Amino acid sequence: MELNEILNEQRIYAMINNVPILRESEVHLFEELIGLYRPTSVLEVGTAIGYSTLLMAPLIERGGKITSIELDVVRHEMAKYYIGQSEYKDQITLIKGDAKDVLTQIKGEYDLVFLDGPKGQYLNQLEVILPHVKEGGVILADNVLFRGYVRGDKEAPHRFKTIVKRLQAYLAYVENKELFNTTIYPMGDGMSVSVWKGHNK
Repeated sequence: MELNEILNEQRIYAMINNVPILRESEVHLFEELIGLYRPTSVLEVGTAIGYSTLLMAPLIERGGKITSIELDVVRHEMAKYYIGQSEYKDQITLIKGDAKDVLTQIKGEYDLVFLDGPKGQYLNQLEVILPHVKEGGVILADNVLFRGYVRGDKEAPHRFKTIVKRLQAYLAYVENKELFNTTIYPMGDGMSVSVWKGHNK
């Protein structure tokens, strides 16, 4: 099946089944960033139904690989279904499991990481992943402005306070100029792009 057909099916499935995928306002930026960095080894936390995975696949370096982790069984199976119909299926490894367990087992090095799982876990996940990120590698994180509560004057409702605090801590970490060069793009729900300066900086 053609990639555009699969992506269209995924958008419809996501809308009907209330699955969070990249917003239309973010897709262009996301594709632009992947195309700019041309990674060869990608780690994605939060596959959902594989929409962002398939957006990345044609833009990574030829022969590159994507490893993607998803906890939810139904979403993992849907990702397998969609990716299995694409020409990129051999470049993509899907892992079903809790990222906090899976990430302790990862091997090798990655030159791009996309964090798009539980928002409150970004900082914990990044600390586990960083030893596996190449110097000059890029960490993208979605939804970092979380409905406008993370930066600005909007008071977060009680149920969101923990997520907001943890996202604020994540941004404070990646905005440490000794460790990263970070840009935060406000479109959609906010996406941060952090270039890792390496372990010896």
